[in-house]
Order: sequence, then C-alpha cells, then structure tokens
Amino acid sequence: MKTITQALAGLALVAGLAAPAAAQTGEALIKKVGANTPIPNPSHPGQKDLVYKVAWDVTQGAATPTERAAGFSTPANFLVMADENGLDRKNVHLAIIVHGTATQTLLGNDAYKAATGVDNPNIALLEALNDAGVQIIVCGQALVNRKVPRDKLLPFVKVSTSATMARATLHAQGYATFSP
Repeated sequence: MKTITQALAGLALVAGLAAPAAAQTGEALIKKVGANTPIPNPSHPGQKDLVYKVAWDVTQGAATPTERAAGFSTPANFLVMADENGLDRKNVHLAIIVHGTATQTLLGNDAYKAATGVDNPNIALLEALNDAGVQIIVCGQALVNRKVPRDKLLPFVKVSTSATMARATLHAQGYATFSP
C-alpha cells in the first residue's frame, strides 16, 4: 500500500497536481522580505531606551502589476533590524506615506484585478505591516489625480489630504521621514 501511495504522490508531483507551498504571511513574511545580513557586535547599535518614529515615502509602483512595490520592503527591513537590535516593538512606530505610481498598490484585490488583470501582490505584506502596527497612509491628491477609488482601498489604509500634510503631521509627532 505504501508503494502505491508513493507512486500516486510521485505522479501528482510530475503532473503538477501537488499543492503549492503556502504563501508566507504575517511575521514570517516580514522576516523574509526584511531579511538582511546581521552585523555581529555593531559599535553603533540601535539604543534600546529610545522610541523610534520613522516614516517612508513610497512613490514608485512595481515595474509590472505582478510584482510587489519595492518600497514596502524597507519598513519590513527596519522591523527585522529592530528585532535584531533587541528593541521592544512597542518603542518602534513606523508609517508609510504612499503616493505616485505606488497609489494603485493599496487597492483591494478585486479592484486591483479589475484595473490590472492580476491579483494584488502587495496585499499580504501590507496586511503583515499593518498587523505589526505600521501606519499606511495614502495621499488624497494621488487618489484623485490617479483616479484610484477611495472606497476600493484596503480597509486599514488611512487617507490624508496630501502626502505633504501626512509628512508634516508625522514630523510634528516626532517622526523622521525617509525615501527608500
């Protein structure tokens, strides 16, 4: 019986019927996307007694609709490095300000698929970042100018009047803003 089962499993694999590996989500996806080369004994490590507030502008969408926007990897990388430095996540506050060609990446899957013909490859990482406490903010001007319907955005996306207003508000709250 074992031989028959093994033979059927082999045939299924050859025929391409084997179930695909489950896609990574949550913290596992953050660790995969944010992977870096750990630096042993850094002489300028992240300080454990500080509160970190960092925001990134993500303006570039991917080259093709089947690829994830590269800018979303940077906050994932920061979370991984914060963990490697032993920082308490409650002291790490991150935000992403999305505008430009990256605006469309914030659409729910149905709307993204209607616009591009493919599933939105950004959703799993955006959900993982949101679950990790990262604020995801979109420029309201970009929504209007790029004709991205607000009611089709992922449910956790916050809408600001503009990217400039989002940046200024976060700065007033003590965030440093970077561009990937």
